[in-house]
Amino acid sequence: MNEKENMNISEEVTASEEKAPETVSTAGEVEAEEVQEMSMEEAMAGTNMSLKTGDVVTGKIIKVTPEEVYVNINYMSDGIIPKIEFINDQTLDLTELAKEDDEVKVLVMKINDGEGNVLLSRRRAEAEEAVKRVEKALAEGTPVMCKVKEAVKGGLRMDVQGVQGFMPASLASSSFIPDLSVLQGKEMECQVIEFDRAKKRAVVSRKEIEKAERAKAKEEAFKTLTKGSVVPGKVTKLMNYGAFIDIGGVEGLAHISDLAWSRIKHPSDVIREGEDVMALIQDINEGTGKISLSLKTDESNPWKNIDKYQVGQTYPGKIMNIIKSGAFVELEPGLEGYLHISELSSQGKVDRVEDVVEIGQEVNVRIRDINQDSRKLSLSMREGGEDRYSDRGERSERAPRKDRSERFEAFRENAKNTSERRPRRERSERSDRGQRREREVDRGYHDTTDNLTIGDLFGDLKSKFNFDEE
Repeated sequence: MNEKENMNISEEVTASEEKAPETVSTAGEVEAEEVQEMSMEEAMAGTNMSLKTGDVVTGKIIKVTPEEVYVNINYMSDGIIPKIEFINDQTLDLTELAKEDDEVKVLVMKINDGEGNVLLSRRRAEAEEAVKRVEKALAEGTPVMCKVKEAVKGGLRMDVQGVQGFMPASLASSSFIPDLSVLQGKEMECQVIEFDRAKKRAVVSRKEIEKAERAKAKEEAFKTLTKGSVVPGKVTKLMNYGAFIDIGGVEGLAHISDLAWSRIKHPSDVIREGEDVMALIQDINEGTGKISLSLKTDESNPWKNIDKYQVGQTYPGKIMNIIKSGAFVELEPGLEGYLHISELSSQGKVDRVEDVVEIGQEVNVRIRDINQDSRKLSLSMREGGEDRYSDRGERSERAPRKDRSERFEAFRENAKNTSERRPRRERSERSDRGQRREREVDRGYHDTTDNLTIGDLFGDLKSKFNFDEE
């Protein structure tokens, strides 16, 4: 190898040595870049890169100012909630309502608000969640809690889980409520029956819930209530024919005749709606679900003290009702007697009851009879203790009626005795049948105890007919 060749090899080695450190430095830079890229990928793996407008996510509050709330939503940039999107009442202090590290659900309004931050809304997130809850309640038929905002024409404005709602007056209750304003501010379970997502408006019903509650209460009540027991209740509704009373979640009806021992024109004469009462269960019909009640008690029964009234004595009373055959007189509340038209006056026959007495008139009546078994009183207004039999000299009380066979036998005996005492009258000649003859027949009525015979009344009629000629 000549000298020239040795010099060329030496230059190449020198050149390679000079370049080697430069090659090593380049490899280090490449490795650093790879590490940096891996760190970025790892960092990006923990963020929510699929975030888009309209999403509802959960974040953590990292900072609160009087006008904004900063939230970490696990994105490459933090989210900001303006005060107007955090609360409805702008007079409240935001720093007292929101605290650092509190979790909050927010809705993404914008991915970039122009300054690299995500614009968020807490109010809209709650509204979207409310919409989902209402839709679920409608689909599954489950009740939701609602609050009555105010009474308006035709119904009630409602807050249905944060969604605007309306309850028609006809669906506010299973019973009629004359003034819906009494429900204002109250919270109650309701059934969602309609929902408009576009308008975010729901229609709800309380009536459906009450029906279900009443059916369940009635089923439980029939297991515990027994006929003849006295239970506490509350008057819920008054009708012309009676009163409805709630006895532990189930309603029963007390007929107007079972509200008081005395005669009343309307249930409001003795009770009022909302009044607490003690009711007697008269009957339970599980088939129809009806319960018959009564407010009459044995303690208030006027017949318990009937012994203070005596037959033959006169007592003050009041005409309560008039019928064709007589009048009903109240001696005390719940105790009435019957005054027959023949007992109204001893001056003569009375054609019309109204000619002597009128409803509401105060009168004095004498007790003729007391029948405790049938709870009936027989009264009289005839003067001096008289009755309609006294003018015949008979006893004042009506004699018991005889059996038909006994009366017939008495009639035959009287007829026989009368015919034996009276002379037999000769029959008139046939030749004289066309002429009118005066007969000495007594046609008057005798005041004796003897009864008239058929012959006395109709004996002269036979002569007017020719029974022998065919």
